Amino acid sequence: MKTALVVGAAGFIGRHLVPKLEAVGYAVTGVDPCRFTCAVTATFEEWLDSRRAFERLHGIEVPTFDLVVHLGANILDISKRMAGGLDKFADIGLDFAVCQYVAEHPPRECFIYPSSCATDNPEDPYAWVKLTGERFCQELHKAGIPTVILRPFSGYASDQADSYPFPALLKRAIRHEHPLTVWGSLETVRDWIHIDDLTDAFVWAIENAPRGIPIDIGTGVGTSFYELATMMVDEVGYKPMIVADTSKPASSPRRVADTTLARAHGFEARITLAEGIRRAVEEAHAKTR
Repeated sequence: MKTALVVGAAGFIGRHLVPKLEAVGYAVTGVDPCRFTCAVTATFEEWLDSRRAFERLHGIEVPTFDLVVHLGANILDISKRMAGGLDKFADIGLDFAVCQYVAEHPPRECFIYPSSCATDNPEDPYAWVKLTGERFCQELHKAGIPTVILRPFSGYASDQADSYPFPALLKRAIRHEHPLTVWGSLETVRDWIHIDDLTDAFVWAIENAPRGIPIDIGTGVGTSFYELATMMVDEVGYKPMIVADTSKPASSPRRVADTTLARAHGFEARITLAEGIRRAVEEAHAKTR
């Protein structure tokens, strides 16, 4: 059986990806950047320290993994990122630690690092965190380590944290709030990709993605927040006024994936936004039964 290390296994992407990796034949070791859930048995640093201690004690090197996926992050919401302080750059240290581990223990198949579509905004500190992570990955690639850099666009599902716009807006719609308030601007456009498609992209990337260059992962379809809200209320079944709270921060006005490279190598998102919203509403209602 092949082996995989997933850093960030308990996070939004991780908890959807791990079962898919297991389904295609990987024994998964999951660790996380911090103890934000009772499912985390060890942080990445604790796991790494214990691994090194085992090697020193027994005088043998623990076998390397076939696959390493780095999903670990402590992402602050945009209002906190735009505020002062160094905390918003903390993930650079985590990214360096993971990449250093990969440099010392290259996986047999590949290392997958998810960057972000937010790299387009130089005013957002998160962009610099991810661009720095991409540079780490490019150095690994130069050193001959098979490295995949994915740039996911707006992943979503009903079990995503409420700090993200899709679940927050959906829950307000399910409560039939009137007016229905969208944070930021109604004209902001995003490329919404369902978590099932997004995690399929990681599985696809193991054997098929080009190495060492950023690859957009999205649908290629842009939807404004006004259109998203309209689709949600139509699915829920009420007709509120849809308004914007412009006191809330908004990031780049438009982010839509260029899917050319991913499509050329065999990946294409299949779940439409309408279908994703329908699933999310059904899942939310099922939790209340």
